[in-house]
Amino acid sequence: MRRFTLLLALMLGVAPAAHAAGPSDATWIGSWRLTLNTPDGATTAPLELKADGGGLVGTAGAVDENGFVGPMTVTGRVEGAEVVLTFAARGQPAATLRLHRDGLGLKGDGQVYGTPASASAVRIATPEASAMPRVFDYAPTTFHTQFSGRFPPVLHLRSGDSVRTTTLDNEGQDAALKWKGMPGNTLTGPFFVEGAMPGDTLAVHLKRVALSRDSAKMFSRTINPRADSAPQTPTPGWARDWTLDRARGEARLAAPGNRLSDLVLVVHPMIGSIGVAPPPGQSINAGDLGPHGGNLDYNRLVAGATIYLPVLQPGALLSLGDGHALQGDGEVTGQGLETSLEVEFQVELIKGKSLGQIWFEDADDIMVSGIDNSLDLALQAATSGLSHWLHDHYGLNDSEIASLLGAAVRYDIAEVVDPRPHVVARLSKAVLAKIGKR
Repeated sequence: MRRFTLLLALMLGVAPAAHAAGPSDATWIGSWRLTLNTPDGATTAPLELKADGGGLVGTAGAVDENGFVGPMTVTGRVEGAEVVLTFAARGQPAATLRLHRDGLGLKGDGQVYGTPASASAVRIATPEASAMPRVFDYAPTTFHTQFSGRFPPVLHLRSGDSVRTTTLDNEGQDAALKWKGMPGNTLTGPFFVEGAMPGDTLAVHLKRVALSRDSAKMFSRTINPRADSAPQTPTPGWARDWTLDRARGEARLAAPGNRLSDLVLVVHPMIGSIGVAPPPGQSINAGDLGPHGGNLDYNRLVAGATIYLPVLQPGALLSLGDGHALQGDGEVTGQGLETSLEVEFQVELIKGKSLGQIWFEDADDIMVSGIDNSLDLALQAATSGLSHWLHDHYGLNDSEIASLLGAAVRYDIAEVVDPRPHVVARLSKAVLAKIGKR
């Protein structure tokens, strides 16, 4: 009877019915955002599943809270209305989950590294190739002084979307010098980028960074006020106010005294603090900096620059603030010319690729951040990061990289007064143009 049914189906051009819950069923295959809850906390990881003969195969990000072990290989089998997934790391089973349909997502439980866990998964939205980039005009009403995943997103963006918005100054004041947020490098955001998952890179193209008022403030009585070794005597009554001429693009001290009365400087509006949410379970002060970004205080983060940030939580959760009208290298007094800004930026999601640290580019250079507990260590981190970038993008071997950097690398000291020094290693695009790509 079975042979007759199959023959009749073939004659009529109709395929025999598939098993109701087979691995080819779109219920299981695709891109997922997997969330695991254990007694230690929550973990989120990307999960990719596809059909493979009579089962499922795929990959996943780290499923431990601290992201120590990954990526994972995944195998699965369908059992009725459920799927059983086994995650392996370094060739050893690390987790087993049993999931079932739950609306448009999946839900279930299992064990992760021998620990009981509940699990849920939702599909990662994949924008249609034909979807037009959108432009949002966002007037912020809430602000934060931490990079964290605990704040609700103010906007959901797709790769290619742009946002026109404003930032407060480092004390939480707006363009009218009214307090709108708590002092402390006050941030606008966070912005959720659809499809962004750990292991991806978020590129933020700074299309416009402009002054929004005619004044700025800068602590400028001494060099590096946090350093006990600074043998300087502050001048009583020295003002911290600067006047900004937006039409001419200039800045001067509001009360300069006789010696600095002719000091007029060209402004270069920049973003001091920009980054994504750190790994789950962490909240980092906006005045601090690290692999997530943060208070980078790099004075080349101006209009026309792009910053590449490693995604550490689903959606990336981008925030920015701490505008400076102008800042010298290192922010040696502890502040730039602190002011509010008008900003336009565009997000671009780079899937499945990450340098593991922050890098930048503009019309002239490629730049890689080194952030560590001393200038020596920060310089080493920047140099090794640029070496990794050259290997990833140009396929150079170690000897070729050494020859190139030994002759052409340049360094910027971006920050010396915050919790960790920030050094940037850079290479000219004119030099890179002379290297054959693989």
